[in-house]
Amino acid sequence: MKIIINAILISQMVFLGVGLRAQSCANPDNIYFFTYAGVNYEIVKENQTWADAAACAVERGGFLSEIDSQEEQDSIFYHLNNAGIDPSNTIAPDGGGASYVWLGGNDIAEEGVWIWDGDNNGVGLQFWQGNYNGTPVNGLYNNWGNEPDNWNNQDGLGLAITDWPLGVAGQWNDVDDSNTLYYVIENSTPVGILENERNDKYLVIYPNPINEKVNIKIQKDEQIVSVVVADVSGKVLLRFDSPDRVIDLSGLTNGLYFLTVNTSENNYIEKVVIR
Repeated sequence: MKIIINAILISQMVFLGVGLRAQSCANPDNIYFFTYAGVNYEIVKENQTWADAAACAVERGGFLSEIDSQEEQDSIFYHLNNAGIDPSNTIAPDGGGASYVWLGGNDIAEEGVWIWDGDNNGVGLQFWQGNYNGTPVNGLYNNWGNEPDNWNNQDGLGLAITDWPLGVAGQWNDVDDSNTLYYVIENSTPVGILENERNDKYLVIYPNPINEKVNIKIQKDEQIVSVVVADVSGKVLLRFDSPDRVIDLSGLTNGLYFLTVNTSENNYIEKVVIR
């Protein structure tokens, strides 16, 4: 189930520029970041079974996304269409040959009892009962096509990014949880928060706010592989491969950005302000 993040902690992250240290179950070059309603999401463009995707989500401090509203559904689907996904790389053959990404729903424990269990601990809020003729539980949001149908025992929830015979892109389908698909992570808590004091930080970005150029300092013996700059919607605006420790951001307009520093060992995310 979703965990509400303490608003004070969020504000500290935004205004103090707290660094985030992600884990290594997914290559940072294959992750598209975006934010909706103050919550961070990651579209991971790597193929995993439902269980392995959930495990990576937990390792990265979150869970497979659990969609509560049409607005959240629309935001995720919008970003899926802007994340540079090649649909041919994330196909579920048993799902009408369409392309999907994993969400946090399943009916693994009991057929027809669909729960949000994005961390795969076997406990979650039930949102649907039955097959395609079933009903939402307590009026909770759902976006099924003419599904679920449990064809050949399908227990994982996929969000389609292409049409299939029983539904259209954007709708949900039950597919075999052993399929290896891309997936969407929703972060319930910040991943690996590092202290803001300089001596305790692995990453130092200065100055911040930024005028034109920014300095990057890694407090460990790590080689910087690339630096990616994205806006608050997750759209990548700039990418520097094998960059110097000083990069020029003078071409960007004033505002808030996410600066991701990918090193030989980790990737770090810092919120920066350009003035």
